Amino acid sequence: MEPDQSLADGVQAAFRAEAATAARYTYFAQVAEIEGHTEAARVFGELAESVACAAHGHLDVLRDLLGGDDPGTGRALGDTRRNLAAAISGDLGEASERYPGLAARAHMEGVADLASWLETLCTLKKTHVDRLEQALTGLTEPRFAGNGAP
Repeated sequence: MEPDQSLADGVQAAFRAEAATAARYTYFAQVAEIEGHTEAARVFGELAESVACAAHGHLDVLRDLLGGDDPGTGRALGDTRRNLAAAISGDLGEASERYPGLAARAHMEGVADLASWLETLCTLKKTHVDRLEQALTGLTEPRFAGNGAP
């Protein structure tokens, strides 16, 4: 039986939520560490890893069972070549649309520090695109013929 698209949409939403939680917990761990709360930092770090594993599991389900696409870009998930293409697409969109648009809005609203931060992120994303494109260009044939699973 072919899974319903709403199931894939639900798993994509769950992935986004878990990925955001992992990023938040990693940030919270860094703040706790800076403040000298080593036990809280350790707990946040462990939970961030656990939540990231759940997010990775959602990507595996999307790729292997639901035939879904990358929740961030809509591009096909799969082997390293496809994953690099999805990453390039995502970072290119952020570098050319998301961050320049947000920076322009921040400038218009007179929030210079935010505009500067967003412009820095735009530059960072362009660097990411360059690195990802180099990695894609440098790919050789895979050492094994698997489904792309780690």
